Amino acid sequence: MIDITQKIQAASHSGATLQVFQSDGNYFVRKKINAAIEKNHSAIQKQSYFKPIKTPSYNIIAIPVTDIIHSPNELSITMPYIEGLGGEQVAYKGSKVVARNLKTALDFYLIKSVTASEDQCYPVKNVIDKIEQISTNLTGKWHIFPDLKSHIMDFKQYCRNDLVMPMGECHGDLTLSNLKVTEENELVLFDFLTCEINSPLQDAAKLIQDFEYGWSFRKEKTSVRIKGEIFCEHAMPSFLKTLNRLFYYEMRIIETLTILRIAPYIQEQDNVTIDWFNNVMIKTMRKIKG
Repeated sequence: MIDITQKIQAASHSGATLQVFQSDGNYFVRKKINAAIEKNHSAIQKQSYFKPIKTPSYNIIAIPVTDIIHSPNELSITMPYIEGLGGEQVAYKGSKVVARNLKTALDFYLIKSVTASEDQCYPVKNVIDKIEQISTNLTGKWHIFPDLKSHIMDFKQYCRNDLVMPMGECHGDLTLSNLKVTEENELVLFDFLTCEINSPLQDAAKLIQDFEYGWSFRKEKTSVRIKGEIFCEHAMPSFLKTLNRLFYYEMRIIETLTILRIAPYIQEQDNVTIDWFNNVMIKTMRKIKG
């Protein structure tokens, strides 16, 4: 039990304290959160309200929430423990069949999300405000991102018009780290996130963060990263190309903002993530500048 708890705690990126326990012969995970309680409460409600999606490959579900204890100082969430292939393991242990099935399921997910959304205007001022907030949060860290001030200046100049795009419910943090593929042919989602831009394009940007830029397996050894890159080539949802074509301006902004948000959380001693971020910012800005 302790080993399982340690493994899922090590794999978690949420900052919560996780504990695995047994009740009536079943295993559960208790997740305790002491920061951003209201935001995390909204996120777990989003997870509990998620409606299953049947696709030709996997049935997409969210891990059910069995108990929520909400107090001013702590949020405690209980969910069943789900066995499955998750995180970076999906990328380097998953077969080509798993890759194709994942691609099909994610395509269905994105298409359904867009269909259920409504085209709305999102003020570009809100984007500029977010960029300014990120810049403020980078105080004392600029030296580890030598080209970032220049990138941010170019990015702000690009953000000239309001965004017109599908707005509606999204996962909010749809990376390989927050899904599992089970033996029951289920694609299980968890760690939903509340986000300022509620749009399927936000989920698309998170998938690009992983499938194109290799976020979830950036710290693995070279041989594992290569396997992950090959897997992601086969698993990349085709609908991402459609979204890039239909909403090119909006996708560039949301993708760049998604990557940029990571910077304030990167620790100075984390050279792998620093290098990853600096390289990815060059790539995503190249899409903007041509």
